[in-house]
Amino acid sequence: MSLYFIAVVPHKELRKKAKLYSKDFAERFYSLGSYKNFPHITLIKPFSFDEYKEDELVDKFSEMDLKTTSFIVDLNDFGCFPNKNNPVIFITPENKEELQKLYDEVQPKMNFHSYAKLTPHLTVAYRDLSPENFSLAWEEYQSKIS
Repeated sequence: MSLYFIAVVPHKELRKKAKLYSKDFAERFYSLGSYKNFPHITLIKPFSFDEYKEDELVDKFSEMDLKTTSFIVDLNDFGCFPNKNNPVIFITPENKEELQKLYDEVQPKMNFHSYAKLTPHLTVAYRDLSPENFSLAWEEYQSKIS
């Protein structure tokens, strides 16, 4: 079994901007996980699937007749999941409604991880951010606009 997920990939300039923030978190707050990852907004959270059946998964996704029209993702302010052991800092997309519509269209066709409301975000400081460094970083970033 392997892990898969479905994500929205922001345009190039936004990916560059996110990488700069992730680099700052890696260098100053020792959160390397997000800097190593490709910037994305998760639509369907990671799920296990037999890698030998990957073609079936790709076919299922390729055959979707999505009605959602393309849209530009813009980022706004910073947010966080202040989990005691694995805090996360992210940038919130302005386009929450469009992302929710896309999720509402994709999720039933994939039959994975049903949740009614999506919490769209682009992670810039990952679960490897220590609680101490989270406090320092969040103090600085909570009022920052991306």
